[in-house]
Amino acid sequence: MLTELQQSQIQLPPVLLEDNYFRNVYHEYGRYKIIDGKSFVHDGHQYPINTRIGSGVRHDILMPMVNELKAMQTLYSRVFLARFDLHLPELTSVKAGNKYIRLFFKQLHLRLKSTYNRPQGLSDPIINFAYGWVCEQEEALQPHYHCWIAFPHRQVRWFGTPDRGIGGVVTEIWMKLTGGKATLVNLSKATKNYPDHYVIRRDDPESLAGPIYWLSYLAKERGKSPTGKGTRLYSTSKLSRKVLDS
Repeated sequence: MLTELQQSQIQLPPVLLEDNYFRNVYHEYGRYKIIDGKSFVHDGHQYPINTRIGSGVRHDILMPMVNELKAMQTLYSRVFLARFDLHLPELTSVKAGNKYIRLFFKQLHLRLKSTYNRPQGLSDPIINFAYGWVCEQEEALQPHYHCWIAFPHRQVRWFGTPDRGIGGVVTEIWMKLTGGKATLVNLSKATKNYPDHYVIRRDDPESLAGPIYWLSYLAKERGKSPTGKGTRLYSTSKLSRKVLDS
């Protein structure tokens, strides 16, 4: 059984063994595809995914995230990837939370490309970056958001803390939008199983193994029940469209 591994421990299979296999899950409002197995095949490479959680990985959530990372690789030879979680104050609805998360990334983009109000440590504005979020609610009273963000590594080598760097700006914006406290923001911390960030290299497919395994947890089926009320369960930036159209 696949266990969580640090990036240096995750190795791609030496030979491509199989294509992706899917099963369809039907629900009241439509259907989605689940990757049926412990790996995800993309661009001729086979990557482990996190199916140990007792939940399948949704292809419709994972694939857009991978496309955005590939777009970043097209633009930059080295890409810095970080994750963070955003929680909502008690009794906040999914509709309100979706409004907050859209405004959050809009305001973060303005700060990152600002000439005078950038996060501490950024010497130049960041024009292109990729991101994604997934809304999840299991037994909690209100949903929370798993988020990821990718930057040019030449500009970002440290994500920050709740009061410094990009992490500080993330915390500041979310507090102002929700009226909540800094504890609503959880930045990634290094553990024995995961680093606090990844560096993805353009000409090294293996450097995507850790990030895809990391992000496949966000794409797990559990905790993402469609409501049919027009609320979004996930979204990403649209950098891949920009790259393809250029």
